[in-house]
Amino acid sequence: MAVPRLMAGNILRFLTLCGVLFLPGCSPKDPYVPPDLLYLFASYDVGKNPTAVRAGDFNEDGFSDLVTSNISANTLSLLLGNGDGSFQAQVSIRVCKEPRNLAVLDFNGDAHEDLAIACSGSNQVAIYTGRGGGTFEKDGLYPVHRTPVSIASGDFNSDGQVDLVAALRNDKLQLLFGNGNGKFRIGPLYEYGDTPTSVTTADFNQDGHVDMAVTNGGPMSSAVSIWLGQGDGTFLLPTDYRTGKRPLSVSCADFNNDGMLDLLVVNGQMNTITVFLGNGDGTFQEGMGSGGDAGPNGGLAQDFAGADVPDA
Repeated sequence: MAVPRLMAGNILRFLTLCGVLFLPGCSPKDPYVPPDLLYLFASYDVGKNPTAVRAGDFNEDGFSDLVTSNISANTLSLLLGNGDGSFQAQVSIRVCKEPRNLAVLDFNGDAHEDLAIACSGSNQVAIYTGRGGGTFEKDGLYPVHRTPVSIASGDFNSDGQVDLVAALRNDKLQLLFGNGNGKFRIGPLYEYGDTPTSVTTADFNQDGHVDMAVTNGGPMSSAVSIWLGQGDGTFLLPTDYRTGKRPLSVSCADFNNDGMLDLLVVNGQMNTITVFLGNGDGTFQEGMGSGGDAGPNGGLAQDFAGADVPDA
């Protein structure tokens, strides 16, 4: 097992939230020392300028693994998990030019997790199919116009196959319909917004069809757009909700435990996050802002504490 190293440069850092235990019988005269709620758990070398990280079980040993896209190295870094919160040294996988973002799912139905990569430097979506054991094989390149910056998956046309959507820098969204064998065909191209930065998919209005949420980070927008899917590969005209300045990422979870999906948006210029509570019908309440750390560039909504409540 590789020993994690603390160093500057191209590293992946892990922060752990520690619970605070207050014991009865402690003297009120004892000086209070604030606990360290965050500490650096480990750092791992990855490729130059990592821009996205995803989790999966790529070698099928029951442990969570990680993969990063490294935009300046034209590589992915695969870190196999040991099952105890630590990871093995990276395995570098050379891929397309300037891989900026990626999605993980089984695209061909063989029970191995595959990768879809947004290749911003070559204006392509690259598909790498998993072979088990933590290995991948290039299985297709699909041109998109132009500069894909984010990618997400969902069954947009209700045929039971996994489809893809790529957010493009030139104010467009490109759909790719899956054939079920790891191959895709180019679908509709939607033009809207100002400089898309992130896309996520879910059923926001509970009609059984996959919808999209897209952050638009340009100076004329600063909004998250909700696209309601019709189940046939088409979408209604989007509805915009104002965010903080320069929103960079969007994810979804049920933050208030009411059974309806909410949105988490990270605002890069204001160092804040904005939460939009969902109404369950595809609409959202006015965003609620919260302070973040300096220079956030991404966020993830997930239950990190094991309390069945999503954290950010």
